[in-house]
Amino acid sequence: MSLLSVPVGPPLGTGLGGYQSHTRPLDPSQTLVLFTDGLIERRDEDIDQSLHRLTELTFASASSPEQVLDRLLAGLGADRAEDDVAVLAARVQARSDDAGETQAPHRRLPGP
Repeated sequence: MSLLSVPVGPPLGTGLGGYQSHTRPLDPSQTLVLFTDGLIERRDEDIDQSLHRLTELTFASASSPEQVLDRLLAGLGADRAEDDVAVLAARVQARSDDAGETQAPHRRLPGP
C-alpha cells in the first residue's frame, strides 16, 4: 500500500472551492482507495503514526476491491473508530479495442 501525494484543498462538502486535479495512471491490478479521516485518525495518536499503520497493511496480490475494504476495515479497527468512516475502493477494468487487444484505460482523477 502506498499513499498518493495530492494537492491539499478544503474538505469536500464545505462549499468552498480551490480544488486541483491530479492525474495518476492506474492499471487493472491496482485498487484506488479513498477514505475519510475517521478511518485512520485516533485521538491518542499522531496523524503520521496513523498513516504509517495504514501503509503497513498488506494485501494479497489478487485481492478484489471487496477484500481490500474488508482488510482495511478490520486492520485499522474501523469498528472502534471515534469518527464517521467512509471508504471507497475502485479498480479500472481493461477494455478491448476493435482489434481485440486489451488496453488499460486512462482515467483522470479529480483532486480532493
